[in-house]
Amino acid sequence: MKDKYYNRDLSWILFDNRVIDQAYDENVPYLEKLRFLAIASNNLDEFFRVRMHNIHTMVKQDKSEKRTGLSGEEILSLAYEFNNRNIEKQYVAYKSLMKEAKETGLFKLMKFKDLNDSEKKYVKKFYNKKILPRLDMQRFMKGFKYRRNLNLLMETPNYVYTCPIPEDLGRLIETGVDNHYILIEDVIRHCSSEMIRKYKISKFYVFRVTYDQNKPYDFLDEKLTDEEYLNKMINYVDTRDLRKITRVEFSDNGDKKGREYFAKLLDISKKSVYKIPGPVDLKFLGNIFKLYKNHPDLVFPPFDALQWNKSNNMLQYLDKSPIFVQYPYDSFQVFIDYLETAVNDPKTTKICITIYRTENNSELLRLLKEASAKGIDVTAVVELRARFDEVHNIEVAKILQEAGVKVLFGDKINKVHSKICLVLHADNTGYVQIGTGNYNAITANVFSDVSYFTSKQDYIDDATKFFHYLITGEKLPYKYLTASPNGINDMVIANIKRATEAYKRDGQGEIFMKVNGLTDVDIIDAIYDAAKEGLPFRMIVRGPCSLKLGICGPKENIRVKSIVGELLEHSRIFKFQYGSDHTDVWISSADMMTRNLERRVEIAVPVIEEKPKRQLLKIIKMFWKDTENSYHLTDEGNYVKIHERHGISAQQTWLERLQYRRYIHTK
Repeated sequence: MKDKYYNRDLSWILFDNRVIDQAYDENVPYLEKLRFLAIASNNLDEFFRVRMHNIHTMVKQDKSEKRTGLSGEEILSLAYEFNNRNIEKQYVAYKSLMKEAKETGLFKLMKFKDLNDSEKKYVKKFYNKKILPRLDMQRFMKGFKYRRNLNLLMETPNYVYTCPIPEDLGRLIETGVDNHYILIEDVIRHCSSEMIRKYKISKFYVFRVTYDQNKPYDFLDEKLTDEEYLNKMINYVDTRDLRKITRVEFSDNGDKKGREYFAKLLDISKKSVYKIPGPVDLKFLGNIFKLYKNHPDLVFPPFDALQWNKSNNMLQYLDKSPIFVQYPYDSFQVFIDYLETAVNDPKTTKICITIYRTENNSELLRLLKEASAKGIDVTAVVELRARFDEVHNIEVAKILQEAGVKVLFGDKINKVHSKICLVLHADNTGYVQIGTGNYNAITANVFSDVSYFTSKQDYIDDATKFFHYLITGEKLPYKYLTASPNGINDMVIANIKRATEAYKRDGQGEIFMKVNGLTDVDIIDAIYDAAKEGLPFRMIVRGPCSLKLGICGPKENIRVKSIVGELLEHSRIFKFQYGSDHTDVWISSADMMTRNLERRVEIAVPVIEEKPKRQLLKIIKMFWKDTENSYHLTDEGNYVKIHERHGISAQQTWLERLQYRRYIHTK
């Protein structure tokens, strides 16, 4: 049935709408509103760099999407419609916020015509000294590859010229008056009168081109050695070019035929050309946020995450009891303390870890190098295909190799997206940490993730088998852990069926899922089958969701919501309640998306130890009680906020509790 699912890409755009919506929330501080508008622009960039490839391929091949029946042209048209709606909403907020900044005296983003004489003189001097020598007009040629930042387009009676705007000078130019700024493109437009006269320029646009960067890894071969694979990845990064144009944005200059002009000039569909009602690319608002973030009343209040009390040896504590933490309310430093304690423990003989994304100057890398220098056998499985982090991860691999760490690249076909760190003793006892988020101390401050530390031997044995698979390719049976490709979707579907049978027997049970995306058809079909029997589903899907409501009959009891707030919800959590007397809870690195379930190495683990299980159930309960940051999916496919007089924010509840404690509660 063609109307069973929502299109994944259109659902992605709806998520960006919810991000923009934060700029309208009276509970969000002023500078944070600017930051959300910048985040929305960044999200949309990724969409056009990564997802539009599939849509354009469908258009080129005149194909329709099997799951929805929509043709490529229909999806492209809807994507333009949805995005245009978002852009209009985004720029209404932008103009309102710029007006507010001016009225409150915080700062002024000036137009050239509004500068006083002194400011115009200051700006012209900057233009002549810094900008003009860098302007490089080039005659327009078909197929020319533009930079991703802003460009100028100037049409003369004989030719069309383009010119990249110098990126390293920044978008915000000072005017010589404190807290007064002007955008660099506005400076160029008004200080280039001599050039305009000289070339008899009749059209003048600021524009930006986005390219498809979804280049396939067509060199992949599971027979490649790690050295061959590394060399091919280095060559891939060095030769990766900009592919097909997926979007053109241009600043509205009053030309009613601007979209047709760019579509014809660049030989693309008019549906890929966007007239922007303001400055192109609002990511510069992130720089304004940084300039004024020392105003405490204009940003979210800072918080001190809970730390591990170092008077207690963490590994000795883990010998007696597991630890379960939720970042960023619990500090990422807890993981660093875990690893540091292991590195300094004379019983540690081996450390194994997967690395997907980590920050520059990482404490993690320092500790792995230190462990290797101490003679500990260190194995790091580094995923070189982490999108847009390929260059960084190649450097990470080289740094670790030079330090004597055994660097492996795991499965050459499927990305290793798992988050696991194993510490072993000579007798194969030890400790393991399994989480939902990357080992990145920066993103761990703003991403909401969970992390499970334990010394339970069954988990240690499963983790050992998992790394055995990454190292040798041999799969051994697990007791608790399950892994993709294919293992996690099999587990989820089997547990849905088990819960359904229990519900049919006694009318009790429920399934909870918290993921970043729900687009896999097999998982959705299993949910539909269970929902027809009345099994309740409570789903938190932050981003794209292909599941539809209202199609499973009179017994359907599915609630879907998306939580968008101060922190980025990133944890993947599952609860399967079978009847009235048994509940399993799981955490995972995987979303319910086909790429995660069939084309990545992911892990999921049930939290069976009583203390962390209770903690996780409380976290689930609080997430579902959230009303302040929750957008509810409707039968019509829209997301709406349901305002309550005394609403609850899960994020703010946890943040407020931090003021009462300093250390992680371990009793």
